[in-house]
Amino acid sequence: MNKKPVNKILYRDAFLCTVMTFLVAGFLYYAFVNLSVLDPFEKAFKDFKFTDIFYSKRINKTQRNDKIILVNIKHADRFQLAELINKINSFEPSAIGLDIIFQERRLEFTDSILQAALSSNKKIVTAYYHEKDSIVNNHSYFQIKGETKGYINLNLEGQNSVIRDFLGVKEQNDQEFAFATQLALKAGFIDEDYALKELTKPIPINYIGNKDVFLNFEIEEVLNSEQIPAFKNAVIILGYLGEGDEKYDIEDKHFTPLNAEWVGRAVPDTFGVVIHANILNMLSKQSLIYRVSKFTTYLLAFIICFFTIFFSMKLYVKNSFVFDVSEKIIQLLISVLLLYLALLLLQANIYLSVVPIILLPILGVEMIDYYEHLVKYLNNKFNWESHLL
Repeated sequence: MNKKPVNKILYRDAFLCTVMTFLVAGFLYYAFVNLSVLDPFEKAFKDFKFTDIFYSKRINKTQRNDKIILVNIKHADRFQLAELINKINSFEPSAIGLDIIFQERRLEFTDSILQAALSSNKKIVTAYYHEKDSIVNNHSYFQIKGETKGYINLNLEGQNSVIRDFLGVKEQNDQEFAFATQLALKAGFIDEDYALKELTKPIPINYIGNKDVFLNFEIEEVLNSEQIPAFKNAVIILGYLGEGDEKYDIEDKHFTPLNAEWVGRAVPDTFGVVIHANILNMLSKQSLIYRVSKFTTYLLAFIICFFTIFFSMKLYVKNSFVFDVSEKIIQLLISVLLLYLALLLLQANIYLSVVPIILLPILGVEMIDYYEHLVKYLNNKFNWESHLL
């Protein structure tokens, strides 16, 4: 009886061990997600992505986009806001974004002045947001006929999660555009066809940094200035950027990959208006990040896992002592090389979820010993052939 060629048996062993690795990984993942005792660990790791390292170290003032300017409105009253809008309009910007919602009426006098400022300016984009099954909007008194408005919801995953993705267009019932999308349209950075083609699915936000990478002004600076040349043809976004000690000010602040703490984030790090500015910067340069599909990600993970196991088995059979000594080094090298590859791809605006691609080959190397025990059992029972025997 002719035996199968050794290399074919080795390929079969590597393939079956890879399948076994995926099954064990699936079981461990299911246990990790569903056991309540592990909830704190699950939350900590859910808040972390390896690619957050890239963003947290990326803050670079040379990337500044001077065509996007932030104005900190603090807790200004409506009279000040009306003055601010009129003053900015006189500087001839390309668009003005109001990351503010005037939910109720207050004083008749100041409300009427604010309404006049809103209605006389066609460059304004106003805001609203979805809250469960309802929409929180400006009071009807401040809703101007023909106004441009966009939703300011940033969190696609639920309370306290890290803001990594952006949905530019909602198409569930009526077509809705995000706040940053409307600003990009108003300023001429993109057109509606581009928005409908590229922004109808969540895409990773291409962060360039926190508020210091954008020109930003305090409300008093703008109101006291006769002219600010930088405002001409720029997009001006009015929003809250803190008042007093920013470190402990969490009003309209969110967790983002810009946080220096990669895991166990305790304090939100980025104001909502800065996130809108990062999204607008991405749209202005049309530098969207392509997300590698889950199917492609797991296919890559399978291929890399297979070849890692294949060469590890060859080494194991040739010299088991050398394999045992070098096993952890192999796993470390795989982790470093794949993480470096993922960061290089991110620099090229390609987002690859690298965690399964790293973890599965590492687990695969560990599974070789268990696979050997399995094939020994199968060999005793059914005369199973294996390269490891």
